[in-house]
Amino acid sequence: MKKLHLVAITLFALCSGFIVSWLVYDSRPVTLEAGHWFADQAKILPEFRLIDHDNQSLGHPQLTGKWSLMFFGYTNCPDICPTSLQTLSEVMSAIDDPDVRNAVQVIFVSVDPDRDSPEVLKTYVHYFNDDFIGTTAPVSDLNRLTNVLGIAHSRDQSSENQTSYDVSHSAAIILINPSVRYAGLFGAPHDASAMARDMVKIVERN
Repeated sequence: MKKLHLVAITLFALCSGFIVSWLVYDSRPVTLEAGHWFADQAKILPEFRLIDHDNQSLGHPQLTGKWSLMFFGYTNCPDICPTSLQTLSEVMSAIDDPDVRNAVQVIFVSVDPDRDSPEVLKTYVHYFNDDFIGTTAPVSDLNRLTNVLGIAHSRDQSSENQTSYDVSHSAAIILINPSVRYAGLFGAPHDASAMARDMVKIVERN
């Protein structure tokens, strides 16, 4: 009987120690290699409505329950956009754990709605990765989102050609958590391997 009592006490102590150590570990702040983690400062996004490459609405319901990596640009972008989307494709490929990979989605938001129709966006994003989601919206709707995220974008007004012009935009990749809060960002230049390790850490710790 005494032996059983001692075994029970030992098991209880071990379990208690494990639980305490797990809680201490889990409460530590997430430190990222390639990005900035906002922790408790993550702010809820306002209601917004984008149109995806299948002509379906994308807003809070489509972001809920997923970690979203969101990049803003346009399909005629000569350098930053294709480079960033290729990097994001490499990030997804570098995540070995299928559960982590399935918890993450990549959303490209075009800030050039006049030229980037859903059909154009679908062809563009699927060139980089078939799982990527292309979206856009009228500029007034885009601004509801970009103003909160601190994403600057502006069309070159000096061009006289209405179909050939540049659009200036921020190069940061935005991280939205499954509660649709602005949880972090990855500034340029982007390192795919480091970002992949960060995403594994974020998903597994949250």
